[in-house]
Amino acid sequence: RARARAAVRRIPTAQFGYEVGDPFVQGIVNSFKDDPVCLRAAKTALPVKPAVPGQRIKPISVVAARGHQIHHVKARGYVERPIRVRQIMKGLEGVPFVEVACRHFPNHHVTAVHDPKLVSYLRAVCKRLDDKAIIYPEVFPIRRPEKAPKALEDRAGYFCADTFTPITSMVYKAARQAVDVALTAADLVRGGERFAYALCRPPGHHAERRIFGGFCFFNNSAIAANYLSGDGKVALLDIDYHHGNGAQDIFYERDDVLTLSINGHPRHAYPNFSGYGDERGDGKGLGFNRNWPLEPPCDDDRYLRVLDEALKAVRKFRPRYLVVSLGFDIMKGDPTGSFDVTPDGLERIARAIAELGLPTLIVQEGGYAVRNLRVGANRFFGTLAANWFRG
Repeated sequence: RARARAAVRRIPTAQFGYEVGDPFVQGIVNSFKDDPVCLRAAKTALPVKPAVPGQRIKPISVVAARGHQIHHVKARGYVERPIRVRQIMKGLEGVPFVEVACRHFPNHHVTAVHDPKLVSYLRAVCKRLDDKAIIYPEVFPIRRPEKAPKALEDRAGYFCADTFTPITSMVYKAARQAVDVALTAADLVRGGERFAYALCRPPGHHAERRIFGGFCFFNNSAIAANYLSGDGKVALLDIDYHHGNGAQDIFYERDDVLTLSINGHPRHAYPNFSGYGDERGDGKGLGFNRNWPLEPPCDDDRYLRVLDEALKAVRKFRPRYLVVSLGFDIMKGDPTGSFDVTPDGLERIARAIAELGLPTLIVQEGGYAVRNLRVGANRFFGTLAANWFRG
Protein backbone atom coordinates (compact mmCIF):
# COMPACT_ATOMS: atom_id res chain seq x y z
CA ARG A 1 0.00 0.00 0.00
CA ALA A 2 2.79 2.42 0.88
CA ARG A 3 4.45 1.92 -2.51
CA ALA A 4 1.14 2.40 -4.34
CA ARG A 5 0.42 5.60 -2.43
CA ALA A 6 3.88 6.94 -3.21
CA ALA A 7 3.43 6.18 -6.91
CA VAL A 8 0.05 7.86 -7.27
CA ARG A 9 1.22 10.87 -5.23
CA ARG A 10 3.99 11.36 -7.75
CA ILE A 11 1.67 11.73 -10.76
CA PRO A 12 -0.30 14.90 -9.81
CA THR A 13 2.70 16.53 -8.11
CA ALA A 14 5.35 15.87 -10.77
CA GLN A 15 3.20 16.02 -13.90
CA PHE A 16 0.50 18.58 -13.03
CA GLY A 17 2.20 20.78 -10.41
CA TYR A 18 0.01 20.01 -7.38
CA GLU A 19 1.48 20.49 -3.89
CA VAL A 20 2.03 17.30 -1.89
CA GLY A 21 -0.40 18.43 0.81
CA ASP A 22 -3.15 19.48 -1.61
CA PRO A 23 -6.53 17.98 -0.51
CA PHE A 24 -7.09 16.63 -4.03
CA VAL A 25 -3.79 14.74 -3.91
CA GLN A 26 -4.44 13.49 -0.38
CA GLY A 27 -7.87 12.25 -1.38
CA ILE A 28 -6.38 10.11 -4.14
CA VAL A 29 -3.60 8.79 -1.89
CA ASN A 30 -5.94 7.93 0.97
CA SER A 31 -8.27 6.01 -1.36
CA PHE A 32 -5.76 3.13 -1.24
CA LYS A 33 -7.06 1.44 1.91
CA ASP A 34 -6.44 -2.31 1.55
CA ASP A 35 -2.98 -3.72 2.27
CA PRO A 36 -1.77 -5.36 0.13
CA VAL A 37 -3.52 -3.48 -2.68
CA CYS A 38 -5.87 -5.67 -4.74
CA LEU A 39 -7.11 -5.02 -8.26
CA ARG A 40 -10.88 -4.99 -8.68
CA ALA A 41 -12.53 -7.37 -11.11
CA ALA A 42 -12.91 -6.11 -14.70
CA LYS A 43 -16.25 -4.41 -15.37
CA THR A 44 -16.56 -4.75 -19.14
CA ALA A 45 -14.38 -7.46 -20.68
CA LEU A 46 -16.54 -10.40 -19.71
CA PRO A 47 -15.31 -13.89 -20.54
CA VAL A 48 -16.98 -15.22 -23.66
CA LYS A 49 -18.29 -18.76 -23.36
CA PRO A 50 -19.89 -20.86 -26.12
CA ALA A 51 -23.68 -20.95 -26.04
CA VAL A 52 -23.41 -24.70 -26.64
CA PRO A 53 -20.82 -26.51 -24.48
CA GLY A 54 -18.04 -28.07 -26.52
CA GLN A 55 -18.47 -25.79 -29.54
CA ARG A 56 -15.50 -23.72 -30.71
CA ILE A 57 -16.15 -19.98 -30.60
CA LYS A 58 -15.99 -18.31 -34.01
CA PRO A 59 -13.84 -15.15 -34.15
CA ILE A 60 -15.75 -12.14 -35.41
CA SER A 61 -14.51 -10.60 -38.67
CA VAL A 62 -14.12 -6.84 -38.12
CA VAL A 63 -13.36 -4.18 -40.72
CA ALA A 64 -12.55 -0.86 -39.04
CA ALA A 65 -12.29 2.69 -40.35
CA ARG A 66 -8.64 3.13 -39.41
CA GLY A 67 -8.29 6.53 -41.08
CA HIS A 68 -11.45 7.99 -39.60
CA GLN A 69 -9.58 10.51 -37.39
CA ILE A 70 -9.20 12.84 -40.36
CA HIS A 71 -12.88 13.71 -39.79
CA HIS A 72 -12.87 15.54 -36.48
CA VAL A 73 -15.27 18.43 -35.90
CA LYS A 74 -14.03 20.06 -32.71
CA ALA A 75 -17.00 22.38 -32.23
CA ARG A 76 -18.50 22.28 -28.75
CA GLY A 77 -21.42 19.86 -28.54
CA TYR A 78 -20.56 17.85 -31.68
CA VAL A 79 -20.88 14.32 -30.35
CA GLU A 80 -19.81 12.31 -33.42
CA ARG A 81 -16.13 12.16 -32.41
CA PRO A 82 -13.11 9.91 -33.13
CA ILE A 83 -13.18 8.56 -29.57
CA ARG A 84 -16.26 6.53 -30.53
CA VAL A 85 -14.24 4.08 -32.62
CA ARG A 86 -11.52 3.80 -29.97
CA GLN A 87 -14.05 2.94 -27.28
CA ILE A 88 -15.74 0.30 -29.43
CA MET A 89 -12.36 -1.29 -30.15
CA LYS A 90 -11.67 -1.33 -26.40
CA GLY A 91 -14.94 -3.17 -25.89
CA LEU A 92 -13.91 -5.73 -28.49
CA GLU A 93 -10.71 -6.53 -26.56
CA GLY A 94 -12.65 -9.07 -24.54
CA VAL A 95 -14.17 -10.66 -27.65
CA PRO A 96 -12.48 -13.08 -30.09
CA PHE A 97 -12.18 -11.22 -33.38
CA VAL A 98 -9.95 -10.97 -36.42
CA GLU A 99 -9.44 -7.61 -38.10
CA VAL A 100 -9.62 -7.59 -41.89
CA ALA A 101 -7.95 -4.84 -43.93
CA CYS A 102 -10.26 -2.45 -45.75
CA ARG A 103 -10.29 -2.58 -49.57
CA HIS A 104 -11.17 0.19 -52.00
CA PHE A 105 -14.29 -0.20 -54.16
CA PRO A 106 -15.25 1.73 -57.32
CA ASN A 107 -17.43 4.80 -57.03
CA HIS A 108 -20.28 3.26 -59.02
CA HIS A 109 -21.37 1.44 -55.85
CA VAL A 110 -22.00 4.86 -54.27
CA THR A 111 -23.78 6.40 -57.25
CA ALA A 112 -25.98 3.31 -57.56
CA VAL A 113 -27.57 4.47 -54.29
CA HIS A 114 -26.93 8.23 -54.13
CA ASP A 115 -27.66 10.98 -56.64
CA PRO A 116 -24.41 11.63 -58.55
CA LYS A 117 -24.98 15.36 -57.96
CA LEU A 118 -24.70 14.82 -54.18
CA VAL A 119 -21.53 12.75 -54.59
CA SER A 120 -19.96 15.31 -56.94
CA TYR A 121 -20.90 18.19 -54.67
CA LEU A 122 -19.30 16.69 -51.57
CA ARG A 123 -16.14 15.82 -53.47
CA ALA A 124 -15.88 19.29 -55.03
CA VAL A 125 -16.64 21.36 -51.93
CA CYS A 126 -14.21 19.37 -49.77
CA LYS A 127 -11.43 19.95 -52.31
CA ARG A 128 -11.98 23.70 -52.09
CA LEU A 129 -11.87 23.96 -48.30
CA ASP A 130 -8.68 24.51 -46.34
CA ASP A 131 -7.89 22.37 -43.29
CA LYS A 132 -9.53 24.71 -40.77
CA ALA A 133 -12.61 25.68 -42.76
CA ILE A 134 -16.04 24.44 -41.75
CA ILE A 135 -19.40 24.94 -43.47
CA TYR A 136 -22.71 24.74 -41.63
CA PRO A 137 -25.79 24.70 -43.90
CA GLU A 138 -27.86 27.80 -43.15
CA VAL A 139 -30.35 28.34 -45.98
CA PHE A 140 -32.58 25.57 -47.33
CA PRO A 141 -34.22 25.91 -50.78
CA ILE A 142 -37.74 24.73 -50.02
CA ARG A 143 -39.23 27.30 -52.42
CA ARG A 144 -36.96 26.89 -55.47
CA PRO A 145 -35.02 23.64 -55.03
CA GLU A 146 -34.24 23.54 -58.75
CA LYS A 147 -32.26 26.80 -58.53
CA ALA A 148 -29.03 25.89 -56.75
CA PRO A 149 -26.75 28.84 -55.86
CA LYS A 150 -23.47 29.23 -57.74
CA ALA A 151 -21.09 29.25 -54.74
CA LEU A 152 -20.38 25.75 -53.42
CA GLU A 153 -20.37 27.03 -49.84
CA ASP A 154 -23.88 28.46 -50.28
CA ARG A 155 -25.12 25.26 -51.90
CA ALA A 156 -24.80 23.12 -48.72
CA GLY A 157 -28.46 23.57 -47.79
CA TYR A 158 -29.47 22.23 -51.22
CA PHE A 159 -28.08 18.83 -50.22
CA CYS A 160 -28.44 18.81 -46.40
CA ALA A 161 -31.38 18.05 -44.11
CA ASP A 162 -30.30 19.97 -40.99
CA THR A 163 -28.05 22.65 -39.50
CA PHE A 164 -25.74 20.44 -37.44
CA THR A 165 -23.97 18.29 -40.02
CA PRO A 166 -21.05 20.49 -41.07
CA ILE A 167 -18.72 19.97 -44.01
CA THR A 168 -14.94 20.07 -43.55
CA SER A 169 -12.13 19.42 -46.00
CA MET A 170 -11.91 15.76 -44.96
CA VAL A 171 -15.60 14.84 -44.98
CA TYR A 172 -15.62 13.31 -48.46
CA LYS A 173 -12.49 11.25 -47.87
CA ALA A 174 -13.71 9.94 -44.49
CA ALA A 175 -17.22 9.18 -45.75
CA ARG A 176 -15.84 7.44 -48.81
CA GLN A 177 -13.58 5.29 -46.63
CA ALA A 178 -16.58 4.34 -44.48
CA VAL A 179 -18.29 3.07 -47.64
CA ASP A 180 -15.23 0.93 -48.39
CA VAL A 181 -15.36 -0.47 -44.84
CA ALA A 182 -19.00 -1.50 -45.31
CA LEU A 183 -18.40 -3.03 -48.74
CA THR A 184 -15.32 -4.93 -47.56
CA ALA A 185 -17.37 -6.45 -44.74
CA ALA A 186 -20.25 -7.15 -47.15
CA ASP A 187 -17.83 -9.00 -49.40
CA LEU A 188 -16.83 -11.20 -46.46
CA VAL A 189 -20.48 -12.16 -46.03
CA ARG A 190 -20.82 -12.82 -49.76
CA GLY A 191 -17.73 -15.01 -49.55
CA GLY A 192 -19.22 -17.30 -46.91
CA GLU A 193 -18.73 -15.57 -43.57
CA ARG A 194 -21.88 -15.92 -41.51
CA PHE A 195 -21.10 -12.69 -39.72
CA ALA A 196 -19.02 -9.54 -40.36
CA TYR A 197 -18.85 -6.18 -38.57
CA ALA A 198 -18.24 -2.90 -40.42
CA LEU A 199 -17.03 -0.37 -37.85
CA CYS A 200 -17.87 2.70 -39.91
CA ARG A 201 -17.24 6.32 -39.08
CA PRO A 202 -18.85 8.63 -40.01
CA PRO A 203 -22.17 6.77 -39.74
CA GLY A 204 -24.54 6.71 -42.67
CA HIS A 205 -28.14 5.70 -42.00
CA HIS A 206 -29.60 9.24 -42.23
CA ALA A 207 -28.15 9.86 -45.71
CA GLU A 208 -30.92 9.64 -48.32
CA ARG A 209 -30.56 9.34 -52.07
CA ARG A 210 -29.97 13.05 -52.65
CA ILE A 211 -29.35 14.58 -49.18
CA PHE A 212 -27.01 14.14 -46.23
CA GLY A 213 -27.66 14.93 -42.56
CA GLY A 214 -27.63 13.60 -39.01
CA PHE A 215 -23.80 13.28 -39.03
CA CYS A 216 -24.19 11.05 -42.14
CA PHE A 217 -22.93 11.70 -45.68
CA PHE A 218 -23.12 8.39 -47.57
CA ASN A 219 -25.42 5.58 -46.48
CA ASN A 220 -22.98 2.77 -45.69
CA SER A 221 -25.69 0.24 -44.79
CA ALA A 222 -27.81 0.97 -47.86
CA ILE A 223 -24.82 0.84 -50.21
CA ALA A 224 -23.84 -2.54 -48.73
CA ALA A 225 -27.43 -3.81 -48.91
CA ASN A 226 -27.72 -2.76 -52.54
CA TYR A 227 -24.42 -4.53 -53.27
CA LEU A 228 -25.63 -7.72 -51.60
CA SER A 229 -28.98 -7.55 -53.40
CA GLY A 230 -27.21 -8.63 -56.56
CA ASP A 231 -27.24 -12.15 -55.09
CA GLY A 232 -30.79 -12.18 -53.75
CA LYS A 233 -33.19 -10.55 -51.31
CA VAL A 234 -31.83 -8.49 -48.40
CA ALA A 235 -33.46 -7.48 -45.11
CA LEU A 236 -32.11 -4.25 -43.59
CA LEU A 237 -32.92 -3.95 -39.88
CA ASP A 238 -32.16 -0.59 -38.24
CA ILE A 239 -31.76 -0.79 -34.45
CA ASP A 240 -30.33 2.68 -33.96
CA TYR A 241 -32.42 4.96 -31.71
CA HIS A 242 -33.11 7.31 -34.62
CA HIS A 243 -35.20 6.36 -37.61
CA GLY A 244 -33.38 4.88 -40.60
CA ASN A 245 -34.79 7.46 -42.98
CA GLY A 246 -31.96 6.99 -45.46
CA ALA A 247 -32.63 3.34 -46.25
CA GLN A 248 -36.38 4.00 -46.27
CA ASP A 249 -35.95 6.73 -48.88
CA ILE A 250 -33.53 4.70 -51.00
CA PHE A 251 -35.50 1.43 -51.08
CA TYR A 252 -39.07 2.76 -50.70
CA GLU A 253 -40.20 1.54 -54.14
CA ARG A 254 -38.30 -1.76 -54.16
CA ASP A 255 -39.51 -5.20 -53.16
CA ASP A 256 -36.11 -6.94 -53.04
CA VAL A 257 -34.87 -5.07 -49.96
CA LEU A 258 -37.05 -5.16 -46.84
CA THR A 259 -36.39 -2.10 -44.63
CA LEU A 260 -37.29 -2.25 -40.94
CA SER A 261 -36.67 0.39 -38.26
CA ILE A 262 -37.28 0.38 -34.50
CA ASN A 263 -36.91 4.01 -33.51
CA GLY A 264 -37.75 6.80 -31.14
CA HIS A 265 -41.06 8.41 -32.06
CA PRO A 266 -40.50 11.15 -34.66
CA ARG A 267 -42.75 13.48 -32.66
CA HIS A 268 -39.74 13.84 -30.36
CA ALA A 269 -36.76 12.18 -32.08
CA TYR A 270 -34.61 13.08 -35.08
CA PRO A 271 -35.19 13.13 -38.02
CA ASN A 272 -38.75 14.14 -36.97
CA PHE A 273 -40.23 14.00 -40.49
CA SER A 274 -40.11 10.21 -40.95
CA GLY A 275 -40.32 7.01 -38.94
CA TYR A 276 -44.09 6.77 -38.54
CA GLY A 277 -45.91 3.45 -38.64
CA ASP A 278 -47.98 4.29 -41.72
CA GLU A 279 -44.91 4.58 -43.98
CA ARG A 280 -45.16 1.20 -45.72
CA GLY A 281 -43.50 1.67 -49.12
CA ASP A 282 -44.82 2.65 -52.53
CA GLY A 283 -45.35 1.00 -55.90
CA LYS A 284 -43.52 -2.34 -56.02
CA GLY A 285 -42.21 -1.56 -52.54
CA LEU A 286 -45.63 -1.31 -50.88
CA GLY A 287 -45.51 -3.47 -47.77
CA PHE A 288 -41.71 -3.76 -47.79
CA ASN A 289 -41.02 -0.93 -45.33
CA ARG A 290 -41.95 -1.13 -41.65
CA ASN A 291 -41.37 1.29 -38.78
CA TRP A 292 -41.99 0.85 -35.07
CA PRO A 293 -41.98 4.35 -33.51
CA LEU A 294 -41.69 4.06 -29.72
CA GLU A 295 -42.44 6.62 -27.04
CA PRO A 296 -40.41 6.49 -23.83
CA PRO A 297 -40.13 4.70 -21.51
CA CYS A 298 -38.71 1.76 -23.43
CA ASP A 299 -36.92 -0.86 -21.33
CA ASP A 300 -35.39 -4.19 -22.34
CA ASP A 301 -38.63 -6.16 -22.27
CA ARG A 302 -40.57 -3.67 -24.37
CA TYR A 303 -37.77 -3.35 -26.91
CA LEU A 304 -37.42 -7.13 -27.22
CA ARG A 305 -41.16 -7.53 -27.81
CA VAL A 306 -40.99 -5.11 -30.73
CA LEU A 307 -37.78 -6.69 -32.02
CA ASP A 308 -39.59 -10.03 -32.04
CA GLU A 309 -42.20 -8.52 -34.40
CA ALA A 310 -39.47 -7.20 -36.69
CA LEU A 311 -37.67 -10.54 -36.78
CA LYS A 312 -40.92 -12.30 -37.65
CA ALA A 313 -41.14 -9.99 -40.67
CA VAL A 314 -37.57 -10.93 -41.60
CA ARG A 315 -38.37 -14.65 -41.41
CA LYS A 316 -41.49 -14.19 -43.54
CA PHE A 317 -39.46 -12.29 -46.16
CA ARG A 318 -36.88 -15.12 -46.33
CA PRO A 319 -33.89 -13.00 -47.37
CA ARG A 320 -30.53 -14.32 -48.46
CA TYR A 321 -28.71 -11.73 -46.33
CA LEU A 322 -29.41 -9.60 -43.26
CA VAL A 323 -27.90 -6.14 -42.78
CA VAL A 324 -28.17 -4.63 -39.29
CA SER A 325 -27.70 -0.90 -38.73
CA LEU A 326 -26.44 -0.94 -35.15
CA GLY A 327 -26.72 2.06 -32.84
CA PHE A 328 -25.63 1.99 -29.21
CA ASP A 329 -27.77 5.11 -28.69
CA ILE A 330 -30.65 2.81 -27.73
CA MET A 331 -28.84 2.30 -24.41
CA LYS A 332 -29.83 4.12 -21.25
CA GLY A 333 -27.92 7.36 -20.79
CA ASP A 334 -27.19 8.22 -24.41
CA PRO A 335 -27.27 12.03 -24.85
CA THR A 336 -29.28 11.76 -28.08
CA GLY A 337 -31.81 9.08 -27.11
CA SER A 338 -34.47 8.29 -24.50
CA PHE A 339 -34.59 4.47 -24.46
CA ASP A 340 -33.52 2.49 -21.40
CA VAL A 341 -31.93 -0.59 -22.98
CA THR A 342 -29.31 -2.12 -20.67
CA PRO A 343 -26.18 -4.19 -21.42
CA ASP A 344 -28.24 -7.29 -20.59
CA GLY A 345 -30.80 -6.11 -23.12
CA LEU A 346 -28.11 -5.83 -25.78
CA GLU A 347 -27.15 -9.44 -25.12
CA ARG A 348 -30.77 -10.47 -25.67
CA ILE A 349 -30.94 -8.43 -28.89
CA ALA A 350 -27.75 -10.05 -30.20
CA ARG A 351 -28.99 -13.53 -29.29
CA ALA A 352 -32.30 -12.95 -31.11
CA ILE A 353 -30.50 -11.77 -34.25
CA ALA A 354 -28.10 -14.72 -34.11
CA GLU A 355 -31.00 -17.16 -33.89
CA LEU A 356 -32.14 -16.10 -37.38
CA GLY A 357 -29.17 -18.05 -38.72
CA LEU A 358 -28.71 -15.67 -41.67
CA PRO A 359 -25.45 -14.46 -43.19
CA THR A 360 -25.34 -11.10 -41.44
CA LEU A 361 -23.54 -7.80 -41.91
CA ILE A 362 -23.51 -5.45 -38.91
CA VAL A 363 -22.84 -1.79 -39.79
CA GLN A 364 -22.02 0.71 -37.05
CA GLU A 365 -24.29 3.74 -36.85
CA GLY A 366 -24.82 5.90 -33.75
CA GLY A 367 -24.13 5.80 -30.03
CA TYR A 368 -22.51 8.74 -28.24
CA ALA A 369 -22.08 7.86 -24.55
CA VAL A 370 -18.46 6.73 -24.22
CA ARG A 371 -19.02 4.01 -21.63
CA ASN A 372 -22.04 2.65 -23.51
CA LEU A 373 -19.92 2.23 -26.64
CA ARG A 374 -17.33 0.17 -24.78
CA VAL A 375 -19.74 -1.92 -22.71
CA GLY A 376 -22.28 -2.24 -25.51
CA ALA A 377 -19.73 -3.51 -28.02
CA ASN A 378 -18.41 -6.03 -25.50
CA ARG A 379 -21.80 -7.43 -24.60
CA PHE A 380 -23.35 -7.38 -28.09
CA PHE A 381 -20.44 -8.92 -29.97
CA GLY A 382 -19.47 -11.21 -27.10
CA THR A 383 -22.94 -12.71 -27.28
CA LEU A 384 -22.74 -13.08 -31.05
CA ALA A 385 -19.34 -14.76 -30.78
CA ALA A 386 -20.79 -17.22 -28.28
CA ASN A 387 -23.76 -18.01 -30.50
CA TRP A 388 -22.16 -18.03 -33.95
CA PHE A 389 -19.63 -20.81 -34.22
CA ARG A 390 -18.05 -22.95 -36.91
CA GLY A 391 -19.67 -26.31 -37.43
